[in-house]
Amino acid sequence: MKTVSKILASAMVALSPLSAIAHAGHGHDNPLSPGHYANNPEHSLPITLAIATVVVLLTWLVNRKKNVTR
Repeated sequence: MKTVSKILASAMVALSPLSAIAHAGHGHDNPLSPGHYANNPEHSLPITLAIATVVVLLTWLVNRKKNVTR
């Protein structure tokens, strides 16, 4: 389990500077509008990947729980 924690911590440290990257579109429209997040891949891709990760993990946990109860 320690190895997983170290890998996760390393990934978080390595990816943290990515949140500081600005992109075109700021200043032209409302940066807090849903359209801004939906139309810019810098926002929509991480959101899509996060949702997909949660769905995969939940599916795996449910299937694992079903297999344990059999």
